[in-house]
Amino acid sequence: MTTVVKNGSSLLWLPTLVLICALCSAAQSTGSAVSKVQFAETIARVRTGETSTTRTSNARQLAEFTRSIDPKKVNDATLSEIVSLLNTDDDGVRGWVAASLGNLGPRARIAVPTLLNLLRKVDCLEGDLTSAGAIRLALTRIGETPPPEPKCAPSRR
Repeated sequence: MTTVVKNGSSLLWLPTLVLICALCSAAQSTGSAVSKVQFAETIARVRTGETSTTRTSNARQLAEFTRSIDPKKVNDATLSEIVSLLNTDDDGVRGWVAASLGNLGPRARIAVPTLLNLLRKVDCLEGDLTSAGAIRLALTRIGETPPPEPKCAPSRR
């Protein structure tokens, strides 16, 4: 996720607020049903969106959808599709996809190896807000204890 600095002040509060809202509660419901078509289309837009902003926005929508559905209703093929979305260089997308998986709780157990591998790569990324926090929370919600945070070089954190 990107930090924007303008005139010396960080505009980090907005993406932080958005991430916190998305990760607040796996049990929270939006009150509206998500159709299988909406779910599939959102996954496709995360994968094929033309810009990083489009992909990130759709990944955020996916996190909202997974907050509002019964994890048992997510079939194995769809779960595999969501896990495959972690294979991106876009850290904002990775954060929202991790949030989506965390919202599915133990149902997303197949994501654990991918999340652990990814965490090793993103734990020491530069920036005030990276996908590392969302990945750690997802692992916890899935039922896996995340590894301790590494001691990164001072210039890396």
